[in-house]
Amino acid sequence: MCRRALILLFVSLLPLVVPFSILSISRSSLSAPILARRSSHAPLSASRDGTSDVVVIGSGLGGLSAAALLAHYGYSVTVCESHDRIGGCAHGFERRTAEGTFRFDSGPSLFSGCSKPSSNPMRQVLDAVGETPEWGSYNEWTMYVPEGIFRVKSGDKRAFESEMRRLGGTSAAADWRRLLAANEALAALVAGIPPIALRADAGALKTAVATYVPKLDPTLLARFGADFLLKGVDPSGPFSRVLDAAGIKPTSLVYRWFDFLAFALSGLPVTETSAAAVSFMIKEFFADGAVMDVPLGGSPAIAAALERAITKNGGSILTKAHVDEIIVEGGVAVGARLADGSERRAKHVVSNAPVWATAKLMPSVHGTTGSCLDSTAPKTPSFLHLHCGFDATGLDPLAVHHIIVRDWSDVTKNNNLVFVSISSVLDDDAAPAGHHVLHAYLPATEPYSDWVGLDKKAYLEKKETRAEVLWKAVEEFIPDIRERSVYSSIGTPLTHERFLRRPEGTFGSAWKAGEKTFPGHSSPVKGLYCCGDSTFPGIGVPAVAGSGMAVAHAIAPVDKHLRLLEDMRRAGTLV
Repeated sequence: MCRRALILLFVSLLPLVVPFSILSISRSSLSAPILARRSSHAPLSASRDGTSDVVVIGSGLGGLSAAALLAHYGYSVTVCESHDRIGGCAHGFERRTAEGTFRFDSGPSLFSGCSKPSSNPMRQVLDAVGETPEWGSYNEWTMYVPEGIFRVKSGDKRAFESEMRRLGGTSAAADWRRLLAANEALAALVAGIPPIALRADAGALKTAVATYVPKLDPTLLARFGADFLLKGVDPSGPFSRVLDAAGIKPTSLVYRWFDFLAFALSGLPVTETSAAAVSFMIKEFFADGAVMDVPLGGSPAIAAALERAITKNGGSILTKAHVDEIIVEGGVAVGARLADGSERRAKHVVSNAPVWATAKLMPSVHGTTGSCLDSTAPKTPSFLHLHCGFDATGLDPLAVHHIIVRDWSDVTKNNNLVFVSISSVLDDDAAPAGHHVLHAYLPATEPYSDWVGLDKKAYLEKKETRAEVLWKAVEEFIPDIRERSVYSSIGTPLTHERFLRRPEGTFGSAWKAGEKTFPGHSSPVKGLYCCGDSTFPGIGVPAVAGSGMAVAHAIAPVDKHLRLLEDMRRAGTLV
């Protein structure tokens, strides 16, 4: 395949290769944004009636990313948030006890590529707008799997191979080497262009293609072309095709491990998770020196950093500002009507609400099938949470993350996977001296239907009964956790639905890779855009940050975009 043909193939696949996976990691040491440990004030209030260039509905990380970038580009921006605090799923809460104050994070718990400039879209947004929380870093997490204890070390392919050999035998180690070889060309393709350089119009030829495509290795591009044409390895298809191309059987520990990882990334198994997302993660997670990150102050600290970026550029955030309706006049979205009857008029409307909620804000709209207004989108199941503040006296040093896998045969099965995060290992302010906080949860496997229609007594009893699976998971490494606990609370799918306004408490849309891609960001209604986990590239912090980027660059012209990229290169935050 000649170089010209390879470049044309790359450009044609450009919308499909952006891998905004949860675990995107970099080793760069350059840093420019302003650091801040905590937000010291509530989100800024503004007049309930008003006009701005852009109104954003919802303050999840996707909506805040779009708002922060657009404010940086010079647009007047208003964010309307229904809750009394910003962040969407990235939120937390405090509880005061006799032992002191515990600060719990209820949002995402696995971060990487965020503590330093990287190709993670979330970090790229923070670098672009010049704000970031402080970060703590670590390079190992612990898994409790049927074969034994698996110590997962980032930034070290050989250590991972050693663990594969120890638990899965020499065949698993060989499978790991074959997977790295099979993934190399696809990973080079999906990592070839920084996410912040992408846009969905012809301007991408200037912001992305002209600068980055010539730097791609033509040999690897040729290999990808062959894999694409001969083996069906497609960035938008499932990652299981890469495993198949490498000759790795579903019974291999390597296959099972990446089935788990795909589910952790997307809420879907490896047969349904985008190859681009998993491929990119492998490349970045195992790069020399790669680390995992913890935002000090929890995921709300990320929202607070984006809030600062919005308000310092003249934007405003309204809390307790529930939107009842997207105002459409003459077929054009021109603003949002709040529950109190006030109106926020704007040239552009951005919905960060889930697709099912956004669709209800609109009058009848034709031609929504396959768009970001398609309310027939399938939903993932919900979560079950345990938050616990506990006495750490006498405990050996704890890992930040622990993941329990009961059975490899079906990672989507309820009660099978439990994630446990102990952020206070790195964040001293999260718990009183001598104590820790933990967040244990079932990741998008808890059925909403099991919780509907219960009276209060039955609901409270069910909470205690269902929490047993979480307590027992924590007992794998803290056997006396219940005796040590000084505070605990349980969150259910109804909690998700109530506090996060997630229909049925869902994790997000469950579009299966290879069958249907997540919809784009321009809606069938002129002037209305959508971002968040109902849109491309899907679920996860980097993914929703990437969707916010996409919306910002659908509105901002290419000349502003080019200046931002040049500013980031000069600052050393973009290569």
